[in-house]
Amino acid sequence: MKNPKKASKIIAIFMIAALCLPFAPACGAKEDSQAGAENDAATESSPEPETPAPTEPTPIEPPTEKETEPPTDPPTDPAELPAPDVIGKSDSNDGYEIIPGARYYIWSPNSNLYLTADGDYKYAGLSQDDYTGKPDQMFVFEKVREDVTDDGTVTCIYKIRALGTKESYVDIDEGADGVADGQGVVLTSSPESEGSQEWVLKLQKKSKLEDDDKVLLDDFGNIDLPLFSVTNPVAKRRVLDVSGVSKNAGGLIHMWSGGTANNQKWFFELVADVESGKIVPRGLQELDY
Repeated sequence: MKNPKKASKIIAIFMIAALCLPFAPACGAKEDSQAGAENDAATESSPEPETPAPTEPTPIEPPTEKETEPPTDPPTDPAELPAPDVIGKSDSNDGYEIIPGARYYIWSPNSNLYLTADGDYKYAGLSQDDYTGKPDQMFVFEKVREDVTDDGTVTCIYKIRALGTKESYVDIDEGADGVADGQGVVLTSSPESEGSQEWVLKLQKKSKLEDDDKVLLDDFGNIDLPLFSVTNPVAKRRVLDVSGVSKNAGGLIHMWSGGTANNQKWFFELVADVESGKIVPRGLQELDY
């Protein structure tokens, strides 16, 4: 018979071994976790790859500047402009010179107010206003052609550019017929129809201006400036006219038949003469009335 104590020891050893078996995998997993943590730490501590330095862009040549636009104002020196046209010359009158391309102020003997462009937009009108000396009161006569009659009379045809606008010209509103008194005058960059932007200057008499009691207000014969009416060849003898014979600033300019009334005549002041001090603008003169 075998020894019972020895058998008990053997059974105890097997029982202890059986109890240890479930814990073996857990231990192994712990060691693997530690190894993974060490590997992660090593990865985090490793230096990041260097970012390459930015490449300098290739220099770009600046764009070529466009040619400078021509100046809005033509030269003031008459020596740099075309030869003047003589308007109204006859056996009894030497006439007056108009320089194509030169700047002019134009004022009404009826009101002593200046022809003014009402704005820089299409179909802006014309009015009379107090003297300012700004470009909206400057006008340039650009010669279109010369018409010669059978008897040799030469008529100069002009376009009238308003310097207070972007290349706009004095035009008859609603076409070139001009058949009705009161037809409007506007500023357009292109003519409404053929001939509507063409104008003729006609020399007018410098009559005396008197009030209702025949008291002399002004003797225009003493003013050494050209005095013209401004008519359109297709407007059936109608001229630039101050509406209602107005003497107030803002008086509208339109077309009306005639040409000899003081609200239909216009004195011309050469801007170059004003700038040089040769003449004092009517709007800066101290008048007795």
